[in-house]
Amino acid sequence: MGDARLGRGHVRQLADARGKDVLDKYKDLKLQLDGFLKPGEQHKRNVLLDSVYASLPRDPQAKVFVFSGEIAPGGYTSWHCHNGATFFVCTQGLFEAHFQEGTLVNAKAGDVYSEPIGKFHRGHNPHPELVYSCIGLCLTPPDRDHITNAKERPW
Repeated sequence: MGDARLGRGHVRQLADARGKDVLDKYKDLKLQLDGFLKPGEQHKRNVLLDSVYASLPRDPQAKVFVFSGEIAPGGYTSWHCHNGATFFVCTQGLFEAHFQEGTLVNAKAGDVYSEPIGKFHRGHNPHPELVYSCIGLCLTPPDRDHITNAKERPW
């Protein structure tokens, strides 16, 4: 089948075409969103990140940007920096953030992470088959863009 990119729906399609073993192979690289409720419980919160307050802009006019993102297997983002507090929930796959100092962020499905404000870097999906996907939240002061892109490595 030679699939170059395995996104959310692609893994399920591969499982149908090749058998359940493909789904089992990648189950640790997919975010579990259910199954936390124990018998007899009526409600359960799966806390992903509870220590963000200190990084939030205090300006009531702060801009909010919520997005989903993907990086192809073996792919990279452009060089960029975040100009405000930025948080991510990895929903599938593997992620690395490469900074001048080296790889400072490693994440897999279910991990919640932030990236430093104002530090240029690029994201990388080291997985050879599975698309990395995430949900991102940027909270930026009103006088700044959420993200500043660079055409090439800035150092």
